Amino acid sequence: MMDRIIDIEQADIDQKATRKRVERVLEMVRMYQSIGSMRKDRGVFADFKPAPRAADLRSLNGGDTAADLPSLNELDTAAYLANLCVEVEEVVSRLDEQEQEMIRRRYLQKEKVFDFLLFHELNLSERTYRRVKAKAMSKLAYMMRLEVTGRKKTLEGPQQVGR
Repeated sequence: MMDRIIDIEQADIDQKATRKRVERVLEMVRMYQSIGSMRKDRGVFADFKPAPRAADLRSLNGGDTAADLPSLNELDTAAYLANLCVEVEEVVSRLDEQEQEMIRRRYLQKEKVFDFLLFHELNLSERTYRRVKAKAMSKLAYMMRLEVTGRKKTLEGPQQVGR
């Protein structure tokens, strides 16, 4: 059922931009999990306000930095990232076991593990690893509403004037 929904939704989704957006969110969560608690313990973020869920990231159109996220500039960053961590963990837990392990080990562990090392550790071929990872990333994007819709490009270039 999930595959069918994702296939319907992917009609005009820019896969590369969507994958990059999901990777940015996972990287923010990884960074917060590794250093965010240290900042919170030191009292830098004392007051926590309700923060939006990751679904609010759907308005992000390809920005590469955390400063491009409007909610990070306007709301309490620690509360926002804490909520994002909870949501990402909930979404990842709904993936298949193999996909969960892959996403957690690749993106959510304190130490980065590269793809070429991970597919050997998981005893998968590179092709199978990339296929499973792409499917997991599509599911994450769909569940967190992080899809980037493709911009329709016209096949016609500028019209040339004949001599």
